[in-house]
Amino acid sequence: MTITTGSGKRVHGIIGSTPPHVLTEETRKKVVKLEDLYIDIGVDNKEEAEASGVKPGDMITPYLEFRELENSKYLLAKAWDDRFGCALAADVLNNLKDEAHPNEYFGVATVQEEVGCRGAATVANMINPDIVIAADVVLDGKIPGADKIKCKMGEGPVIMLMDAGTIGHKALREYVVALAKELEIPLQFDVMMGGATDAATMHRAHDGAPAMSFGIPTRYIHSNGSIIHRDDYDNAVKLMTEFVKRFDGEALKSVVYAD
Repeated sequence: MTITTGSGKRVHGIIGSTPPHVLTEETRKKVVKLEDLYIDIGVDNKEEAEASGVKPGDMITPYLEFRELENSKYLLAKAWDDRFGCALAADVLNNLKDEAHPNEYFGVATVQEEVGCRGAATVANMINPDIVIAADVVLDGKIPGADKIKCKMGEGPVIMLMDAGTIGHKALREYVVALAKELEIPLQFDVMMGGATDAATMHRAHDGAPAMSFGIPTRYIHSNGSIIHRDDYDNAVKLMTEFVKRFDGEALKSVVYAD
């Protein structure tokens, strides 16, 4: 793990555990409680730990270096959920920097999505958007034990029809689907009854806004490392770039006032 101190110093350590050799059989069967975990940073006492700059409240993150895997289109990194969304927003901004288009585009990286979409509520009320597209990840079904998951890495970006927080706006979805078809970008569709995205909060800001969730299949989310497919990412960026360029006032009216 990496502990980032208030000064920006990075202190490395590992999550320690009691060796199973000294545990009773009953204890071995129990899941270790979060409050019983600790990070060993290689010091002998509290004074040395404080001298390192570490203090209560410092940010702790898994340590993992980005890399291409055996098939170079498979990309390993930590926190693709939701660094994917941040990267997508940034690449769309970069693609549009020299392009003339009729829209005001906000690429937003929010905080605390996993514990209640809290940052999304703040930013949506600041911006008061006309439409919202939450860029997030979906589960990948191309691994052992995931037979019930329909979306597959390498087979295209995914439109979330609904999740536990949002029923995607039908007319907005159909606009994106038609655009993807024109651009020959493969799409997948998913329904997720557990879990939600920032769209759950952002579509309710002020007078409300048409909203949908959009993403790519990702393996091993909520673990120390996860994997995405480069083709899915590139197609997601291409589709969202063209969407921003084309979704003008007339398109907005057609979505808002769709039959």
